[in-house]
Amino acid sequence: MIDCRGLAAQDALKDLRGVKGEMIVLRSRDVTLTRPVRLLHPRFPLYIVPRGDGIFMLGATQIESGERGRASARSVMELLSAAYALSPAFGEAEVIEIGADARPAFPDNLPRITRKGDTLHVNGLFRHGFLLSPAVARQVAGLVLRDNERPELYHEDHA
Repeated sequence: MIDCRGLAAQDALKDLRGVKGEMIVLRSRDVTLTRPVRLLHPRFPLYIVPRGDGIFMLGATQIESGERGRASARSVMELLSAAYALSPAFGEAEVIEIGADARPAFPDNLPRITRKGDTLHVNGLFRHGFLLSPAVARQVAGLVLRDNERPELYHEDHA
């Protein structure tokens, strides 16, 4: 069995925790980006992902909380302020969506593949699930097919 339930696996993975992330989706015909942009700022980290047709997803908040489903006013203001600093045209953008959820993470924020009995636990992709999922899936397939008994993300369960 392969267990990749995310935060729902806290019953089996005791050191798994939630890290809250918030995002905003905007529409602006006045901004043109062809690739994701990462703004590194000491107070307002931001990434903007163009989704085509004038739609952009803004994110980068990281709050030590397993709370899901509500974005804070502070985070929304910080994301919008950072986007406006990048391009004042975002000041006139239409807000399409505001969302929040919790990402599964281990204390070191690194993903893990752990075997407990007949179960492989694959979890803790933190903020990098979209980017790391293909590589993690290859490592899990290598374990299942016995092509690779010690993938990079393999974590010994010493319990």
